[in-house]
Amino acid sequence: MFAKKIGIDLGTASTRVYVRGEGIVLDQPSLAAVEAGGARVIALGRQAAELADRTPGAVRLVWPMREGAIADRSVVDQSLRQLVARAQGRQRLFRPEVMMCVPAAATSQHRYAMTEAAIAAGARQAWLIEAPLAAAMGLDLPVAAAAGSAVCDAGAGGVQVAVISQSGVVAAQSVEAGGDRLDDAIAAWVRERHGVRLERRAAEALKLALGSAVPLDRPRTVEVTGEDATGAAATVTVSSGDVTEAIQDPLQSVAAAVREVLGQVPARLASGIAEHGLHLTGGGALLRGLDGFLARATGVPVRVPDDPRTCAVRGTRRALGEFELLQRRQLYMR
Repeated sequence: MFAKKIGIDLGTASTRVYVRGEGIVLDQPSLAAVEAGGARVIALGRQAAELADRTPGAVRLVWPMREGAIADRSVVDQSLRQLVARAQGRQRLFRPEVMMCVPAAATSQHRYAMTEAAIAAGARQAWLIEAPLAAAMGLDLPVAAAAGSAVCDAGAGGVQVAVISQSGVVAAQSVEAGGDRLDDAIAAWVRERHGVRLERRAAEALKLALGSAVPLDRPRTVEVTGEDATGAAATVTVSSGDVTEAIQDPLQSVAAAVREVLGQVPARLASGIAEHGLHLTGGGALLRGLDGFLARATGVPVRVPDDPRTCAVRGTRRALGEFELLQRRQLYMR
C-alpha cells in the first residue's frame, strides 16, 4: 500500500521513468558519465552531457544500452540504482515495485540481468513487460481481449513489430532498423556520394531536419560539414530527397517485418487488425511519412498517436495498476 510503483523504459537513446500517482517524472537521454580511468557513474542524461562539456577528459560518456540489449552491465546496474533512488525521493522506508520494459525478443539472460539489476537497485518486486505490449497498454488498446492489436514500436536501437491478444504477444519480429541505423544509412550515403565522412550527430541532425520515408511535397536542402579523405573540413549540400533515398533499405526491412508478423497470426486476429490498423509508437514514429509508407507497403492502415515516444512507459502505469496482468507476467526475482 505504501510502496511506490515505478515503471522504467530504459531504451537505447532515451530513458523514461513513471511513478504511480506522479506521472512521468523523468525523460532524458540514456547517457551516463563515467569517471575517466574508473567505473563509477557520476551523472546521467543531460547532466552527463553537461559534465562532459565542462570537464573534458575527466569523464567518458557511455550509452549502456545498444540495439535494445545491455552494452555495459555495470553502467546499467548503477544507472538503475540512481533512477530508482530518484523516483523514490525521500520515501525510502518501503522498497518499491518496479516494472521495466524489455524487447519482445529479449533473451532469457537479458531478462534475468535486467530483473537482477532492478532488485539490486532496491526493488522489492521486479517485473518485465515486453515493450510492444507496454506500448499497446499505453495506447489503452484492449490488450486483454481475444481480438488482436498490432503495434510497431520504432526506437533508436531497433524496431519491434508485435500482435497482442489476451495480454500476451502472439507474434513478434525485431529488426535492426531503428533510428541509429537510419543515421548510419545517411552517413554512408553522404560518404559514398560526396566522399565526406559525417559524425553520427551530424547524420542524426540531417535525419531530423530532412528525414522522410516518402518524398516531401516541398523538397528542402541543408548544408552539412564533415571531413574529406584528407581529414580536412568539407561542406556539402544534402536534400530531403537524398535522405529519403538513403534510408529506404532499413525502412523496407521494417515493412517486411510487419508483413511477416501479420502473416503469422490467425485469420480471426488478422481481420480485426485490418480494420483497426497498425499502431506506430516510439521515437521513430515521428519520422515524416512513415505511417503512409508502411500503409502502402503492407496494405494495413497505420495510426500514429499524439505522443508516440512515451507510449511504453505510460503502459507500465496501466500494467502496475492491473494486478491480474501482473500475476500473469513472469516474476523473475523477489
